[in-house]
Amino acid sequence: MKFLRTSLVLLLLFVLIAAAWLWFNRTSPIDLAKYAPADSVLYVELNSPSDVARAIQQTDVWKAAAPITHSQPSSSNKLALMAARAGIGPIDAVLFARAQLALVVVGLNASEQGDTLRVKPEFALIAETHTSGWRTKPTVVSAVKQLASFVYGASNCNERSADAEYVECSVAGGERKIVGAIDGTMVVIGNTENAVRSCLEAKRGTRPNILSDPELRRVRSSLVSDQTLGFGYVSASNSAKLFSWAAPLVMRVGPGNLQLEQLLAVSAGKILRGVAWTAMSKGGGIEDRYLFSLEPEVVSHLRPAFEMTARDENVWKLVPEDFESLTIYRSKEPAAAWRSLDSAVALKLDVLPAVLFGTLLKSSLTPYGISDPKEVLTTLAPPLLTLRPSAAVEGSVLVARVTDEPRLRRSLAQEIFRGSNGRIFEGIQAELDPELEFSAVFSDGYVLLGKTENMQLCLAALRKSEAMNADNKIKQASEESSAAILTYANDELRLRNFISTVMMLQGRRLSAEETAGLQNSLRDYSFSSTETRLGSTGIERKTHSAFGQFSTFISMLSADSSNVVAR
Repeated sequence: MKFLRTSLVLLLLFVLIAAAWLWFNRTSPIDLAKYAPADSVLYVELNSPSDVARAIQQTDVWKAAAPITHSQPSSSNKLALMAARAGIGPIDAVLFARAQLALVVVGLNASEQGDTLRVKPEFALIAETHTSGWRTKPTVVSAVKQLASFVYGASNCNERSADAEYVECSVAGGERKIVGAIDGTMVVIGNTENAVRSCLEAKRGTRPNILSDPELRRVRSSLVSDQTLGFGYVSASNSAKLFSWAAPLVMRVGPGNLQLEQLLAVSAGKILRGVAWTAMSKGGGIEDRYLFSLEPEVVSHLRPAFEMTARDENVWKLVPEDFESLTIYRSKEPAAAWRSLDSAVALKLDVLPAVLFGTLLKSSLTPYGISDPKEVLTTLAPPLLTLRPSAAVEGSVLVARVTDEPRLRRSLAQEIFRGSNGRIFEGIQAELDPELEFSAVFSDGYVLLGKTENMQLCLAALRKSEAMNADNKIKQASEESSAAILTYANDELRLRNFISTVMMLQGRRLSAEETAGLQNSLRDYSFSSTETRLGSTGIERKTHSAFGQFSTFISMLSADSSNVVAR
């Protein structure tokens, strides 16, 4: 009996010690915004990477690819998960269960090469490991070396101790490098020393952090829920800056015009209040939500552009079964919608910026041969469709119902289509002249407009009787949606790249046969859909796709992180 009592006491003592250990080692989430510099161009937080991984593994596409990738779902052993979250078990499992992650872009370095502007982002991955540095260091050093080998190939790596524990890998004779730093339970890995240093200084309080931005706190509190997998934010000033870089692309202005960029940035800053992003698991995929916050007066002036009318089912006969992207504009009156966009911009800007933005707005229709939008849109009725027929071309075709054909013909003939620049044709059987820059085709009360090379691809598909069938999933989804603007895009290439990259990170390359099999398995899941609406605080976009923006983040591991943003 005495032995039994002693055993029970020891068992109770063991249970109490284990409970105390679990309690002492529990993790309390911290606000990662405290570790990100206040002037970060982009801030993204993932408070539970394990939840993100599970959400991706539960998507229809990942399951469809499983016979080829041979990937196994994460362990559902609750006891093992509890142990890992308490810091017990292999360090990889512990870090995966306990860590919080944030991605920050701290700067964009631009360089001109002729008429091209190349932008190289400075970014850093922040991890709050909730685990002591002495335990995480070997894993972090190994991860940095493997990442450098994956991104750059052969690299020279060295370790050093200073205000933190550092590991740096670089390419011999080049500027490209990966830097990792361990500061207590925090780990930072970046592609420049400046990116890493900025995050360390924000954490230590010697540099302002992005948590000081009241707009970030406001949108995060209103958008983030228990189901949210990720949150992202771009401040008003940085949204305006990014717009000032992208806008010249539409205006066909060469890079390096600092005066124009400054004017665009200042003007956009009077309209935009920031951009926010969230992601959650839904419908066998990932749903990304974006909020483009606008000034209240701008929201009011935009309402006519989002007033919808009855659907026109006949327009689908001019949409090929296969295409690269399709956007459907359902504004009740296209001309009124255009005027609302124009007035919303002019409301907040002085005369010169308003004229500049008006020119920018007009430039968006120039690729379709439309130089006078106010005149042309008056002759058209909803819906208006912009269709990119193939990945082989960059441009799109505009499709719309015509309400005043004689007036539209006169307008086209007097503007872009005059002389040898373009020509008007009749019917989808028409043979276009490849020497012409633009072409217009009138067919059964509708018009197709665009660059001749794009029009040729579109007409060729339609002539093969490849117009959309009644049971097409995209057509059915569009009929069920109440959004004013709908966009469908072929994501097949991005899906293949994401899965292939994940496999390579795991040390495995897919064979040519496996890649072909993967392509076949993804065919039924290749399109993403985006709905755009006007909310009370700005423009809201909801995108449903296989992996959401998580697949985009993987692209930042590209060996050449420079991106062409202007030509």
